[in-house]
Amino acid sequence: MSADFESGFFVTQPPWHNLGVVLDDPPATASEAITIAGLDWEVTKESMEAVVPVNGTYRAVGVPDHYAMIRRKTENGITRLDSLGVVGQQYRPIQNLDAFRFFDSLIATGKVQYHTAGSLRGGRIVFVLARVHGELQIAKNDLVDKYILITSSHDGSRPVTIAFTPIRVVCANTLSLALKGATGDKRLTVRHTASAGARIEDAGAFLAGVDDLFERNADVFRLLARRSIRTIELDNYLRTLFPDPAETAKRNSARVTREKILARFEDGLGTDTTDATWWRAYNSLVEFVDHSRNSGNADARVTSAWFGQGMQLKQQALTTALQLAA
Repeated sequence: MSADFESGFFVTQPPWHNLGVVLDDPPATASEAITIAGLDWEVTKESMEAVVPVNGTYRAVGVPDHYAMIRRKTENGITRLDSLGVVGQQYRPIQNLDAFRFFDSLIATGKVQYHTAGSLRGGRIVFVLARVHGELQIAKNDLVDKYILITSSHDGSRPVTIAFTPIRVVCANTLSLALKGATGDKRLTVRHTASAGARIEDAGAFLAGVDDLFERNADVFRLLARRSIRTIELDNYLRTLFPDPAETAKRNSARVTREKILARFEDGLGTDTTDATWWRAYNSLVEFVDHSRNSGNADARVTSAWFGQGMQLKQQALTTALQLAA
């Protein structure tokens, strides 16, 4: 069993770990999506107590301003309780259906469809990945699909986040965005507070400019695809992202990383569709982050690539490529 992945569905193709339900057709509503993904459970915020040994017995002591997030999951008539994390007084639970239900109006337009949904880390993180119809042509035979990634947590670690996620078709690279959208940002975050419900309902306005944002980023990708890259420029690019350590005696993992990315530039996924360009250089790094980094733990790699250090590294790589290719 996968360490991070708990349950989920995937449309038409199996996921990175060969777990979950593979569907022929996408769900039609948020309610249907969370049921198939195994997300049809509730969370509650409960007062906490510490159980302290005293003179051979135990005494419960209240813990002010700290609360446990408890998941109530019923299967076969039996309710299971899981503690997901500790939160503060201002934290408000957001149920999975409430976090994702606003999406139904987009699904109804026929322009967006559910692609993936699931639970990670025992329900601490839940996510939905939806595909926006249409493709972006970056170069000949080199297409990028448009996705929207929605994530939420039940352990206080992250807000509800709605982000645009381009994915290169030929190699399933999850790319970074370069430009700000019409709303002034590339992602919408909703904190778990009393006003969260209203903010989530406003998400439709945030997503209104999705096609325009993807098109403008496609122009950035096309610019990189037109810019040839020389060997010395590629070396400088990788050294900028992964500089050698200051101490020469220190193990040089940066050099090893550069060599792995260079190997993907020479013979990686999608190299047969591109010339030696900055677009190819950037995708070599993205392929490393998405498909090779943390090779012993696929779930940790995907989590990092979508939400964590891997995502930040891809953003830095795109920004640096644009600066050096100018």
